[in-house]
Amino acid sequence: MEPIWQNSEIRFDCSTSQLKSRKGEKIIDTMNNIEDTKGNPDESGTFKFTNLRVLWYSDTNSSINLSIGYDTITGFEIKSNYSATYGNTQALTLKCKHGTSKFEFIFTSKNKETNRIGPLFQGIQQAYESTKLYRDIRMRGAIIQDKDLTLLPQETIVNKYNNIWNLSSESNNIGTLVITNIRVVWYHNASDNFNASLPYIQIKSVKKKDSKSGPALVIETFSQAGESKGYTMGFQSDQLGNMLQELTKLHKLYYQNPYFGIEGIIEERISASKNEEDHKRIDDDIEVVESEYNERNHNIMSYMTSASGKDVKFLEFKF
Repeated sequence: MEPIWQNSEIRFDCSTSQLKSRKGEKIIDTMNNIEDTKGNPDESGTFKFTNLRVLWYSDTNSSINLSIGYDTITGFEIKSNYSATYGNTQALTLKCKHGTSKFEFIFTSKNKETNRIGPLFQGIQQAYESTKLYRDIRMRGAIIQDKDLTLLPQETIVNKYNNIWNLSSESNNIGTLVITNIRVVWYHNASDNFNASLPYIQIKSVKKKDSKSGPALVIETFSQAGESKGYTMGFQSDQLGNMLQELTKLHKLYYQNPYFGIEGIIEERISASKNEEDHKRIDDDIEVVESEYNERNHNIMSYMTSASGKDVKFLEFKF
């Protein structure tokens, strides 16, 4: 089982296998005649929105490409521009952060048919932000109400175990463990805010191990973006065998066909975004676009707005 990286990393010039959709990743839309204005000006490329990231690759050489996870995007701007070559165009600027390095990407449509790039991204980004519990580990979140788990769309409870000891702190705490088709959740009996939500996509392993208190169910997660290691949580119960068997099976099944949440609401959000654009222009300022980059530049520095040398080494890049 491999950790999910597509939504949390920026990668340059990916291999063919990394450009391919991982399990559970869905292509939402594909656009042609899109220019990577900062890195590859005056060159047409293909632009893809998936439920985890945006992809761009050159039409003349697909090994020249970008993979930008939605989690790295800190802001965006949409502008209507005028080019002497292409006429009225639309540009999508993405401001991103990976580690302590900051980047800026500009994607410009080169014909009127792709002027929906801005509204479409806006709808997808809103849907992505509203579905983070499907993908992200959450500690002490607002997920419990009146001692019951607030279910996500398409989420169903498979089993609920009471009187489960959480061994993750020095003072053991007793609570409830809820196993669903998407995640495993534990919450304290006395405090709804003391909880943990662990999506299966973030779980590296589920095992039975010996602890200071005796046999325990141990859940280990993959490391999160920007962290050196993940979480390790231990639980004790007189139903340890059943819990282990159930979680192991559900974890394996989920990895065969992951569900990231955004698919269930994307059409509604995109439709709403398009309707809003019918009544409101994105940017009333029309400006002439003149590229500052006269030569093709494959250097990562083309996109950087600030950098720390130690961050560059883990960004996949080939000259």
